[in-house]
Amino acid sequence: MRIFRETFISGRPVVDGRGAGPVRWAVFLVSSFVFSFSLTIMYHGMRGVMMLGGFVASGGPYEIAHPAPDWVWLMPVAVLLMVISIFASIFSALRINGPNIMALSWSALFTSLGWNFLQYGFGIGMGGQLAVGWITCAVVFLPMGLLPLIFVLRSFFRSLNARRNALDSEYAPPTEQPHQLSWSASLLLQVILCGLGVWLGIFVFSSVS
Repeated sequence: MRIFRETFISGRPVVDGRGAGPVRWAVFLVSSFVFSFSLTIMYHGMRGVMMLGGFVASGGPYEIAHPAPDWVWLMPVAVLLMVISIFASIFSALRINGPNIMALSWSALFTSLGWNFLQYGFGIGMGGQLAVGWITCAVVFLPMGLLPLIFVLRSFFRSLNARRNALDSEYAPPTEQPHQLSWSASLLLQVILCGLGVWLGIFVFSSVS
């Protein structure tokens, strides 16, 4: 149980590990790219299925009212990649000092999918009718994404202020260890990789759908 708890230290927006080598750094950075790519596929795939009524199927001896689109295989692949990226980030971040954008992964997942339920439930921008089932899902998903986001951001800014105060005091933190990036460089790289993951996800989904 102790090891299990320690692995989820990376769920914090800032981690204070030391001694990560280039391999751990590569896994840590790539995981944010893979997660954003997978989430983008899930987001657009979910919208495609909801446009067909929220349920699709394939095969069987009976006529199918809503046949599954050819690209539907992307969704389980995206879920698998998403899970792998989260656990890869958890274990790699244990030895890395600095901000961890993957702390936002829970909020990103439930907020984006909750928005889909909200938009299609109320027919926002679509002129559709109310769908009570999807609105109910939105009521569940959106708070699950937005409430943890408040605590993550509050913890991040507290860590940022504490670091700023330490740098301004005579007890400044030690210099970065080998293979350690600065806070700003690490955060910028993660944001860029997330943006690239979103762009690639949109490109791949639009290419196969």
